[in-house]
Amino acid sequence: MSTFYKQGTCGELTTETAEGLRLVEKWYHAYDNDLFITSVREGTHGIGSLHPSGRAFDIRWPKIDHMDRAEVIQRLGNKLGTDFDVVPEGNHIHIELDKD
Repeated sequence: MSTFYKQGTCGELTTETAEGLRLVEKWYHAYDNDLFITSVREGTHGIGSLHPSGRAFDIRWPKIDHMDRAEVIQRLGNKLGTDFDVVPEGNHIHIELDKD
């Protein structure tokens, strides 16, 4: 399985956020899914967004036949732990390091 970045996606993540991305990548690949990262720091984000600080990234939904979207969110949240928020946002999943 592979990891892809949407064209134009750029910017570095903080060390802890990058570690979270590595955990997500392993989880996706364990279910035979490619990981497609759609946003890191680029683009326009809402007020209070953690994207500009490198503490957030967006990914496409995985295709796992036996799991609905709610279960995907729950399992990713369990994998990442309480320091991360895993938020469904329409056509993608927003993941941010939010220790506060």
